[in-house]
Amino acid sequence: MRGSITRVSRKDGSGCILAEDGKEVSFERSGINSNGAVELRVGHWVQFELQYGFEQPCAVNVRQLQPDAGQRVVAADVPGNQPGQLQHALGLFP
Repeated sequence: MRGSITRVSRKDGSGCILAEDGKEVSFERSGINSNGAVELRVGHWVQFELQYGFEQPCAVNVRQLQPDAGQRVVAADVPGNQPGQLQHALGLFP
């Protein structure tokens, strides 16, 4: 699956991804596949796999894709989002 990082905690390295299908999925630092070279930030385009746990699915094997690897998910693609809400969070608008 692919999506855009929407939140990252500096404290513990966990965060959330807005997947292409419009669902938000959480990830933990241990689920990042970066070999220590990449720090994920809001707006980064990533590829990931879902792992099903007790409460809800979470993203594992999360890795950053090159900027041209796909289109960013925008609020218009996600039911229930306010226009501009996600674009602002991803830094697409000032």
